[in-house]
Parts: sequence; C-alpha cells; structure tokens
Amino acid sequence: MLFLTAASIGVCAGMMRSAFSVAFIAFLIVATFALATLTSPGPASYLNLLIAILGYNAGLINFLAGLLLIRRLRAA
Repeated sequence: MLFLTAASIGVCAGMMRSAFSVAFIAFLIVATFALATLTSPGPASYLNLLIAILGYNAGLINFLAGLLLIRRLRAA
C-alpha cells in the first residue's frame, strides 16, 4: 500500500510539470519520515522509506512513459 500511495504521488507530481514541485515533494517524503521517526516511541524501519522513495520514482517514470506513449500514438 505504501508503494502504491507513493507511486500515485509521483504521478501527481509529474502532472504538475515543475521541477521544483518534483524535488520539493521528494524532500517532503524524507522530512515526513524523519519527523515520524523522531516522534515515534519505537524504532523506525528504513525499509519503509526505501519503499516510499522507490514508489515515488516509479510513479514519475510511469508518468513519463505514458507521456511518450501518447506522443507516439498521436504521431502515428
């Protein structure tokens, strides 16, 4: 579920078509994890952060692949 949520955030960030928004959302993912780690009473798993970052990147890649596919289908 974490991967799918991060992937959908990646697609939404890509739809904004702004390099600042893509970088800022990536920063917010890490900052949210850091804040959750600091406020949680127990240890945090860095695997969840890795899954979120991979999902975000996968969402961005899927958005770009979709744009390229649509452009090719329109040209044909």
